[in-house]
Amino acid sequence: MIGWIILLYLSFALVDILDKFLLSARKILPASYTFFTVVTGAALLLAWPLVYESLPARSIVLNLLSGAYFSLAMYVFFKVLSFGEVSRVIPFIFGLVPAFDVLLSAIFRINPLLPKEIAALALLVPGALLIAYRPSRQLHRYVWLKILAAFLFSSYNLLWHYGAQVGGSLNNLMWNRLGAAGVLLILLAIPLYRKKVFTFQNVPKKKHTSGLFMFKQLLGGFNFVALSHLLTVGSVAIVDALSGFRYAFLFLGVVVLSHEHIHVLGEEMDKKVIKLKLAALAIIFLGTIILFL
Repeated sequence: MIGWIILLYLSFALVDILDKFLLSARKILPASYTFFTVVTGAALLLAWPLVYESLPARSIVLNLLSGAYFSLAMYVFFKVLSFGEVSRVIPFIFGLVPAFDVLLSAIFRINPLLPKEIAALALLVPGALLIAYRPSRQLHRYVWLKILAAFLFSSYNLLWHYGAQVGGSLNNLMWNRLGAAGVLLILLAIPLYRKKVFTFQNVPKKKHTSGLFMFKQLLGGFNFVALSHLLTVGSVAIVDALSGFRYAFLFLGVVVLSHEHIHVLGEEMDKKVIKLKLAALAIIFLGTIILFL
């Protein structure tokens, strides 16, 4: 079981790298990338007849709203990823998401704040800030967008939790995906948004962009299904605690790609930066293990 979980996080890291490559090297605007990622991901709705069941109006509204909220979170995330280093952005955002999960649960009195959660916060927050640290103005300019992305994903989790209380999770997910894609399709009525979605920059050697995107979508869909299965048949705590392997595989992938093609991902890779990133990853990994085990 643990081996499959680790392999799954390798697949997550590959999707992260493909997202960064498509956004930066192929210069796809975040608004356009969010639109096509979410709308093509709605192909999942084809399976809805297999899991459909009636829901109360309140649950339907909450699911649709959580889906629309998810699209907002994805846009902010892709916006940050488009100008940030993927080896910094991913651990920063998804290292802070559990921290916000704990804080929001305590604020809304869903779960009391436990000593191990306080200990995890004492590692996750400094670890995220350490991996984001750069001796330049870029940290101060964009760090708040990264924090916002982490908060949006965390609060989305909370909204999804409330919306999916009634009925099967897959049926609720279908309403969620409908809300996510529906709000973006409605926004096409706004000329400025429509222009951003369908604006594509001329980039040399742009062949296979569509193929890479669809491969990324299929791989991302597989990751979602596989993760859902593992969370069903395995230990949620172990699956979450091993998420640090995603950051480790991502870092290794970035190191390998940057060695041969440093311009592709735009990563800083001198010895001082590598040591800083490794230290931050170790802190985030340890904080995640403490939180979920």
